[in-house]
Amino acid sequence: MSKPKPKPDVAGIIGGTVLTGGAAIWMLNDNGVLQTKDLGLTGALLLLAAGIIGLAASHRG
Repeated sequence: MSKPKPKPDVAGIIGGTVLTGGAAIWMLNDNGVLQTKDLGLTGALLLLAAGIIGLAASHRG
């Protein structure tokens, strides 16, 4: 008999997305790749990409 598939930790995914996206934005801003005035669309895309990666990782296995 197989074990039921565990549900993804939604709060962990959201927290991880925000922290990963924030760290990526800080790193890019600190290295001069991204300026503060450019954060609108780029920041949203970074957070979206982090969320997709987090969801993919939670469904893997």
